[in-house]
Amino acid sequence: MEGFWGALLAGTVFAAIFAAGCRRETALRVRYLPGFVPATQHILPPLSIGVLPARGPAAAGKLQVGAIYGADGSRKSTLVVRDLGPLITQAVKRGLSDAGLRASVVTPGEVSRNPPFTIATEIESVSVNQHFGRQRTIHGQYFSMDAHVQLRFTIADQAHRELCSTVATGAETEPPVPVGGEAFLPLETDPAESLSVALSRAVGMLILQPEFRRAIQSR
Repeated sequence: MEGFWGALLAGTVFAAIFAAGCRRETALRVRYLPGFVPATQHILPPLSIGVLPARGPAAAGKLQVGAIYGADGSRKSTLVVRDLGPLITQAVKRGLSDAGLRASVVTPGEVSRNPPFTIATEIESVSVNQHFGRQRTIHGQYFSMDAHVQLRFTIADQAHRELCSTVATGAETEPPVPVGGEAFLPLETDPAESLSVALSRAVGMLILQPEFRRAIQSR
């Protein structure tokens, strides 16, 4: 009887440990990479633009953005980010400033600092997933990884009239797509770095969009 209860207790402990492992979380430290997208610096006139705080379900609190999967397809770790709003707000400000605009962060209530333009950012989607395979190379275990960031930007004039609403998407896929039959190994191995690249591309793609540039240069 004692053997039965001992085996039952051991099984319960194992199940608890296994369940805890499945619930493991990895918090990603995402960052903006200035100048990552070519031809986005010093290309716009020095006009003032107010950057409103980024909003959306992912702007505050903890957000599950994806997971790391083992070679057997099981989830090894859940990937989360926290409080993306302030990070993306500062990323948009830095990107616009580097492009030549005089960007500053404002709030809707700052009437006294009402600039000629304002830009509002909606965080529509953020994701990154890493899948390990069974193959091993000299660089370690093979994996694939996809990161994606989609942001909606709305530009308004001083009278709060909407001038432009556009979506900018940034993505990073590892390993790179084969070229001429030649396959490449992954460049980014860290999901946080992959997501940082996707975020930086989304901000950079905004500056390259013709509709955004037309709205800014309409004055």
